[in-house]
Parts: sequence; structure tokens; C-alpha cells
Amino acid sequence: MVVLDVRHLRYYYRTRRGAVKAVDDVSFSIDSGKTLALVGESGCGKTSTATAILRLLPRNVDTYEGQVFLDGQDVTAFSNEEFRSKVRWRGISMVFQGAMNALSPTTRCGPQVAEPLRIHYDSSGEEALAAAGEALRNVGLPDYVGERYPHELSGGMKQRVVIAMALVMKPRMVILDEPTSALDVMTQANIINLLKRLQKEIGVAYLFITHDLGLASELATDVAIMYAGRIVEIGTASKVYSAPKHPYTEKLIHSVPRLRSEETPEFIPGAPPDLTNAPLGCRFHPRCPYAFELCGWSSSELAATLARQAPGVEIEDVSLAGVDKYDTKDPWKLVIWPGKGTPASSLASSLRELAAGRRSSVPFLRAIEKIDERDGRVVVRLHPAQMPELMGEDDQRAACWLLQKEGGGSGTT
Repeated sequence: MVVLDVRHLRYYYRTRRGAVKAVDDVSFSIDSGKTLALVGESGCGKTSTATAILRLLPRNVDTYEGQVFLDGQDVTAFSNEEFRSKVRWRGISMVFQGAMNALSPTTRCGPQVAEPLRIHYDSSGEEALAAAGEALRNVGLPDYVGERYPHELSGGMKQRVVIAMALVMKPRMVILDEPTSALDVMTQANIINLLKRLQKEIGVAYLFITHDLGLASELATDVAIMYAGRIVEIGTASKVYSAPKHPYTEKLIHSVPRLRSEETPEFIPGAPPDLTNAPLGCRFHPRCPYAFELCGWSSSELAATLARQAPGVEIEDVSLAGVDKYDTKDPWKLVIWPGKGTPASSLASSLRELAAGRRSSVPFLRAIEKIDERDGRVVVRLHPAQMPELMGEDDQRAACWLLQKEGGGSGTT
């Protein structure tokens, strides 16, 4: 049975530089008693997805739309008060990143765990504290912890208190935002085992947010890979880890050191894109080793790369001499003005030679469709591209044009 169903969720922040598209058309579902791990680099939109689901919106929200279904009911149609009283902590709770930041330093742990019961159920102080004590025992903490202040506890104990707070109202869905990121390896293992035990005993569903693929493999039944505000691959953990379909997933997996292999970990060149001006087409294409015509190289990206000013693109010995300026008004047409003393025919010939000689090894050159000379300028036409949607079987889908081109994956492990 589906507990949480997120459909076409969009959540943009308003800034002076424009809207930051932190969550851009995200969809997924989680069944009862299952765990979906949401994995990606820092800044890709994982925590923003969680806050959007819980409707914890800042004042600078620019766009918030989509649907969130909890047990089949569209909770996005609720008023703010109805959402607070019926959904937040009753139906969906959250373990925030950094237990010390989530706990009040001036209040003992017992009353903090009891607070949701007093607010939502109007429980008496004694009833709420008794339930809080039971919740603390359920996460493996002794009774005296309820009388302690957060600073008197170890990191692992604080994290267990936050988990008890999230579970005290017995929600159907818990969002875990990197619950072990500040803990040592042994404490991480204990917390993961605790989460597994609680899931088995009470059947709660988890959305597990992390950038640690190894940790996600310990808890997740399903995995969603997020990049630049979008989910680029989603499927069962066994399928995604053993045969990734998206090049970004492949790069992430290859970046993790392996105990039983002498294979050198790889790195992902470049940097994530600016989400106020996200790349056209597939957002990973500037860093993708398999990018080709459909992936979305725009005229501004081509101009920046030829001028050796492209952020996040590391290609040696690719430049174009004799250029005065680039016109990038049309995203699929680049107009190059030759410099003084450089004929347009010579500049066009140099670009054709560069495209022909380096096309197989330099991805952005594959996006060039045609090079013409016109009115003393060089006009470069590019293959237009669209954002790829998730495609594939239900147990593994990826947003990559390679699946359409090759009928498979990206040549992954």
C-alpha cells in the first residue's frame, strides 16, 4: 500500500538573481514499511524536497506547486491549519539533520519528546511524559535520559532522542534528513540498526535523505538519485546499484572506494550548475562523458567553452582563436564575429576542423549540426534538445536520452 505519493512537486526560492529551482518536477511514491533513499550531491534539492513535502516554507518562496498524497488523500489541498493539525507529525514527521540543532538546549529531553502530544492531542503533562518515556525506551535509551539536557548526552543519544520525538505520535511516514551525518561509524551502524528494527516492528515508511551511497544501501529498498533539482534515476536498490542507467548514477557509484577491489575511485569533473540558470536539456550534460546531440548544449554554453570560460567544464586544448565576440541570443544558434584581420571563412574552417577532429572525445562538439558563413560572420547551428523524462521499466527508470538512443544504459557497471 502506498503511504506517500509525490506528484510533480515544484519548489523555487526567490532571490535577487532570480528563482532558484531547488525542486523541479519531482515525483515518487513510498509503500508502507519500505524505505526510499534520496541520494545526491550537496545542494541538489534533497532537503528542499523534504521541507516542501512538510510545507515548511520560508518567506522567500517563489513557486510551490504539485500534489502530495498521504494514504491516498491529497494533503496539498489542506489549509495551513488543517495541514499542521492533521499531517505534520501526525501523518508525516521528520528527523532533522544535526540533532543538537533540532533540540532546545534549555529544555530537558523528556518534555521535548512529549511536546507534540501536548500540542496535537491536548494530552496532560503526566500522560505526555509517560508516552515520551516509552518512546525513549523504544529507541534504546534509559529512563534517566528524559531528565537530561541535550548537552549532557552523546551524539548518538541525542540522535535517538530526535528519532523518539519523530515517532512519538506514531506517524505512517518519517523523513530522515541525514540522521547519521555527524556520528562516528559505529554509532552510525547502531542508528541504522535501530531504524531497521523500528520499521520492522511498527511498519513505518522512511524517506532517507543522504549523500552516502554506502549508508543508503544498508537501509533502502528503493533509491532515487537527485541532481540539480530533479530525479535522474529511480528504482529498486538492487537494480540501481548493480546496473545504473544514468551516467550521474554511474559516476556516483564509481566515486565510492571498494574494500574488495583495487579499482581507483573516480571523480565527477566540474561542479553542479547554478539553479537560477539551469542548463537546457539534461542538466548533467556539461559534466557527462556520454553527452551527444540530444543532451542540450546551448549557444551560451558552446561560446563559454570555446572561450575557455565555461564553469564546471574541464577540456584541455579546445579553444577558438581570432574571435571578436559571440552572439548567444538564440539558444540553438551561435553567431561568431571574427576578430580584426580574421576572415569569416578562415574562422569557419578552423571550427569545422576542430569539430571534426575532436568530436569523438569532446562531448559539446557533438551538438554542432551545421557551420555556415553569412555576412562576414560564422553561424553555428546546434541540435535543439529537451529535458529527458524518466523512462524504462517500473523497477528502474532514468531520465537520460541514452536509453532512447541505445535501448539500454550508459555502458555502466
